[in-house]
Amino acid sequence: MDNNAMAFEHHKELYFSDGNVALIAPSHKKHKDLSETLIVFRLHQLMLAIHSPVFKDMFTFPATPDVELYEGVPLVRMTDNASDLEAFLGVIYRQPVLSIAPLSPNTPLHVKPILVLADKYGVQYVRGPIIDQLERDWPQSLFDWDCLEAEIESRRDVFNQHQASCELDDDYPEPGSAIELARQCDIPSILPAAFYHLSRIPINYDWDNIHASWDDPPDDYWVGRSARWDRLSKEDLLCLLQGRAKLDKYLDELCSMLYPEPHTQDSTCNPDIWYAFWESVWQECRRGKDILAVLSPFSEMSGNFSKRWEKLCWSCRDKITTKASKCRKEIWDRIPEFFQLQQS
Repeated sequence: MDNNAMAFEHHKELYFSDGNVALIAPSHKKHKDLSETLIVFRLHQLMLAIHSPVFKDMFTFPATPDVELYEGVPLVRMTDNASDLEAFLGVIYRQPVLSIAPLSPNTPLHVKPILVLADKYGVQYVRGPIIDQLERDWPQSLFDWDCLEAEIESRRDVFNQHQASCELDDDYPEPGSAIELARQCDIPSILPAAFYHLSRIPINYDWDNIHASWDDPPDDYWVGRSARWDRLSKEDLLCLLQGRAKLDKYLDELCSMLYPEPHTQDSTCNPDIWYAFWESVWQECRRGKDILAVLSPFSEMSGNFSKRWEKLCWSCRDKITTKASKCRKEIWDRIPEFFQLQQS
C-alpha cells in the first residue's frame, strides 16, 4: 500500500505514547488533498490480549524482519471502519457499556459496532450488559409493557396539560434500528415488543424524514412516535405485514362474540348494546392499530366505566373483563407466532 497516498491521524483519546502496537483503520474522512485518512490507535498489546483471544493469538506470532512499523512499534492494518473500531476499543479501555442511557432511541445504533466487533474479536463479556439494557428498553412481559406504556401516556397527558410539544421520539425506543440490531447480533428476545410497537406506526411516520423537517410532520402526527423504516430488511417488512394481518384477523374474531344467553339479570341490557360495544372496540383498534391498548381499560372491573359499556349490565361487563384480560395475555404470548419470529 502506498503510504504517500494516505493521511495518518492520531486518535485523540486512544493514542498512548507508551503503547507498543499501532492499529490503523480507514476513516470516512478525506484529507484536504483528498487522500484517504487513516486513524491510528496506539495501544498496549497486553491490554488487548487480556480482553480478546483473537488479539492474544495475533501477538503470539513471532515478529518477522519485514514487519511494518509505525513510529517504532508494530503496525496492524485493520479492515474495520475507524468509527466502529473506536466504539469497540472504547469498551476495552473505558468500558462505557455499563452506562447506556435507558430507553434511548439511538441505543441500537451506538451498540451495534461494539457487538459486531466484540463477536469478531471474541470479547463476549460485553454482550451481557448491552442485552440487559435492551431487554429493559423492549419489555419482556405484558406487565412490563403496560408499565412502560403507562409512563409514556402519563407523560403525554402532562405535556398536553401544559400545551407543550410532546416529542416522545427523542426519549423512547425506536423499533426499526432495534429489529436490525436483533437480527444482525442475535438478540431475538427484543423482537416481539419491537415488532408489536412497529405495527402501530404508519409507514409515513419515518424517523429521518420527520427529524429532517420537524416543523412539518404529518398532519396526524400527534402520538409522537416514528420508525427508521429504511433499517428493515424485506424479510422483516414481510413479517410485519403478516403480523398486522393476523392481528386484524384476531380482532375480527374477538369482536364477533355472540351475546351471552340466557340473560336474565337486567332487562335493559340487550343484544344491540352488546354488539354496539364490540363494534366500537373494532373501529378503535382499526384506527390505532393497538389492540392491547384498546382492551386495557376493559381488562379489570372498576367504577370508572367507559361510556361504551355504561348501558351494559354487570354480567356483560364481567364477561367482557374476563375476555379482555384473557385476550391481552394471549395476544402478547402469540406475538412471535403472529409476526413469524419463531421461524425467522
